[in-house]
Parts: sequence; C-alpha cells; structure tokens
Amino acid sequence: MHPLTVNNPMPEKYQLLLDLYDAGSLPPDEQIELAQFLIDTGLSEELTQYQRFTDYMIAEGFCYDVVC
Repeated sequence: MHPLTVNNPMPEKYQLLLDLYDAGSLPPDEQIELAQFLIDTGLSEELTQYQRFTDYMIAEGFCYDVVC
C-alpha cells in the first residue's frame, strides 16, 4: 500500500499509479487518469504533494473539477 494512503484506502490500481508517478515512470495518458481520480475523490486536497500536479492538469485542460 502506498504509504500516503494508509488512512485513505483507494483501489490498488491507483496506488500503483501513484508509485509509478512518484518514480517518474507513469505514461502521460495514465497521468491524466490518476489526476482525475485524485480530483474526483478529493484526495488531491488531502495528499497535498499532488495538488500542484492536479492543478496543472486542470489548468492545461487535461482534467476538470466540478465545484458543487
């Protein structure tokens, strides 16, 4: 399990994507999928080290954030 998600369980797929992203080896299409997952679940705000990444993906139009 990704050490940052001990208190925030997430599907294993996204744990693996986080590990690949942290290692710098996540392909661009999977970066988009990971960023959108973090945004949709609110984890981008909890895992603040990824907030800059998700903000960038929103600013560049790769992802979206629906504010309720």
